[in-house]
Amino acid sequence: MHDPGVSTVFLFTDFGTGSLYVGQLHARLAAAKPAVPWIDLCHDLAPCAPRAAAYLLEALFPYLPESGILVGVVDPGVGTDRTPILVQWGHWTLIGPDNGLFSRVVRGGDPVRLYEIPHPITHTLSVSFHGRDLFLPWAIRLAQHAGTSRQDEGLEPHSSPLVGSEWPEDNPEIILIDRFGNAATGYRGSSVQSSWQLCCSGRKLPFATVFGSVPVGQAFWYINSIGLVEIACNQGSAARLLDLQVGQRFDWRIPDHEPALAIRHPPGGTT
Repeated sequence: MHDPGVSTVFLFTDFGTGSLYVGQLHARLAAAKPAVPWIDLCHDLAPCAPRAAAYLLEALFPYLPESGILVGVVDPGVGTDRTPILVQWGHWTLIGPDNGLFSRVVRGGDPVRLYEIPHPITHTLSVSFHGRDLFLPWAIRLAQHAGTSRQDEGLEPHSSPLVGSEWPEDNPEIILIDRFGNAATGYRGSSVQSSWQLCCSGRKLPFATVFGSVPVGQAFWYINSIGLVEIACNQGSAARLLDLQVGQRFDWRIPDHEPALAIRHPPGGTT
């Protein structure tokens, strides 16, 4: 049994559920003494797409506990000069690369303190697996030393703003395609109206409250369980039907009597 005073580590990666890489993270956690509890939040994020993952993480956070340590690894720049960081945000510690992954979740609310992760705790650091050799060992160490200040742990403050701090509130891009072929987007349901049509892949999709509200095989958009606009198909794969992919942009068709201000977005890529 783990020490109740030890923080839980949450894993959020693009490694793929059941992959060799996830197995190595689990093995390192299992070897920790005292034991560190962990939860696999998601390992099926779109590969090499930290922007997409950032909007998903923001939507997931209201359903997480009040405190914990999150190791986020969507890291196409691993081994380059991108900065490994630790973000102290309220009662949460976020550990991973400074590539935008944490920029959405920490906007507003509790104060944010940034630190650089200067070196690995283990003796070896692979060029391409910082999740195992750099980020996770620091997470384990901090989980086992709850209440210790970050300066006492040898971490130096990071003065630059987080990468991605300028990203828009709503992201008109697909950020995740699940095993059913549903395509979650970075657009919040609170920003849209049910009278709008979602325009994607040359189609204009209507709103529906639930899957059973439309005929079998029909594509539509709805607000999913974490509050994001999602493209779906009743008993079918919207991704296959509409040839969708992560990073694909979409637009809205708004009735003439409604304002279009809510759909103005600055341009942006997927990483």
